[in-house]
Amino acid sequence: MATLPSIFINDVTVTEENSGSKLANFTVTLSQSSAKKVTVKYTTVNKTALAGLDYNSKSGTLTFQPGETAKNISIEIQGDTIFAPKETFNVKLSNPSNATLGDKLGLGSITNDDTASTSFNYGEALQKSLLFYEAQRSGYLPDDNRIEWRGDSALNDGITENVDLTGGYYDAGDYIKFGLPMAASMTMLGWSVVEYRTAYENSGQLDEVLNTIKWGTDYILKAHVTENGATKEFWGQVGDPNYEHNNYWGPAEGINWNRPAYKLTAEKPGSDLAAESAAALAAASVIFSDTDSAYADLLLENAEQLFEFADTYRDKYSDSIPKAANFYNSGWGEYAYYDELVWGAIWLYQATNDDTYLTKAETLYQEMEDLIGGLGNWTQTWGDKNYGAAVLLADITGKQEYRDDVEGWLDYWTDKSGAGIQYTTGGLAWLTQWGSLRSTANTAFLAGVYSDNVNDKDNLYSEFAKEQIDYILGDNPKKFSYVVGYGDYFPLRSHHSGSHGGGWDTVNSSAPNKNIIYGALVGGPAAPNDYDYKDVRSDYIRNEVGIDYNAAFTGALVRLYSEFGGNPLDDTQLDALPGIVINNI
Repeated sequence: MATLPSIFINDVTVTEENSGSKLANFTVTLSQSSAKKVTVKYTTVNKTALAGLDYNSKSGTLTFQPGETAKNISIEIQGDTIFAPKETFNVKLSNPSNATLGDKLGLGSITNDDTASTSFNYGEALQKSLLFYEAQRSGYLPDDNRIEWRGDSALNDGITENVDLTGGYYDAGDYIKFGLPMAASMTMLGWSVVEYRTAYENSGQLDEVLNTIKWGTDYILKAHVTENGATKEFWGQVGDPNYEHNNYWGPAEGINWNRPAYKLTAEKPGSDLAAESAAALAAASVIFSDTDSAYADLLLENAEQLFEFADTYRDKYSDSIPKAANFYNSGWGEYAYYDELVWGAIWLYQATNDDTYLTKAETLYQEMEDLIGGLGNWTQTWGDKNYGAAVLLADITGKQEYRDDVEGWLDYWTDKSGAGIQYTTGGLAWLTQWGSLRSTANTAFLAGVYSDNVNDKDNLYSEFAKEQIDYILGDNPKKFSYVVGYGDYFPLRSHHSGSHGGGWDTVNSSAPNKNIIYGALVGGPAAPNDYDYKDVRSDYIRNEVGIDYNAAFTGALVRLYSEFGGNPLDDTQLDALPGIVINNI
């Protein structure tokens, strides 16, 4: 019996014109000629390109007479003068007769010859994102504090344990100092400076981001107690979250009780928290090496000690600090700390160029994959570092195994066909109910870094990075900015007690917060629906803000600034904002 021929269709890329139409010519071929007539149906299918707007839909039947092996399908591409990222559609083959389908989808890619433009001021958004971190500062505030409604706070932290634990950052809308999200946020901010330092400098925000990171790393250094050149203990949390959540809603300056603190030791270890803190210090040592070598050396020394502690005494930090378990719990069961060990080793390699750390990172990465499987379809978070680790390993080593891991994950996030992540009608890649925009922003930053350093796959990843951040800034069906104080229409009632400016009796009030917490990214839609978000203060799922929400988001913004620019506010404009004071004008 004769073997049936297989039918194949190619992919086509066309640059659109400013007007009129242009043909995208797809070639459909048979693997071999046939003595019988062969037919196959075809139809166009939208992906990011839309029929009737970007191209003309078409369907029909191709007929191969005996002996014929090639046929063409011509699709009209519509021209315009509006810039858009690359848009795609499919030509789908189906119902073959006297043949089989070897390839049923042809990909049509429409590239643009118009000039890129953006309606968003990435410089201002970046500037305000960094202002948010100033509003989250704990301890004695510096003389150049720009947040008028913030003062010194939590000045007794550590006093009952006879250690100075003042400083650092409050994690979210309340006043606990959780070590894991704090360190994770500093690492991500440090990474953004490593990648886009020139953009920070050009935007006038380099000093601000360095001060933001140093505020966090200074605290990590305080929390790290050494003896004979090794880690003796590491203070991982200040405040009892159960007590404070139930008993205090008010300004940070009202904290007038001695708060408990919780530590890691060799007997009660926490590899995830210690290794993440090592990563934060190592990343900071890289960015301070040119401007403050003594500080960079101090950071690196402590980073190596903390990593050795994390690697030697392995366990989950939330088992040793159970007060953290209901808020920032270690995941993945007993292997929760592997991603942080990989992450810490990579950043120590970046800081030292010592191949020992790179070898350890690769070995740990393989062990992690053997234990928990591949990357999966989640994203970088305060508790998941394997995604960022894979991006960095792909960049550092160039190895295909890491590229495959990253691109498999990013392909899931950029797949709008329904086979990948959920997309809202308006274009938001939606992962999870709690802090949905944080997850999206984190992926956007990693996608952008990967596209810049390793592979952009026909601009797919860089376009995703821009589209998602633009959605957050207001390119969505609601025309709503999810960044407090940015744009004309933004959240007025974020779940933040200091910003609220009231007490328990007015938490459920519909009145706007008294203080604008500029730059804070709210949680966002709690369902894959563009209209799900409600600006309700008591709704902490949609309206919580947090230092980890803004960390990779800040990196995504500075990356877009590096490409598209934007003008941060000058000191006079900043000083005119309600609740902002500039002391040096």
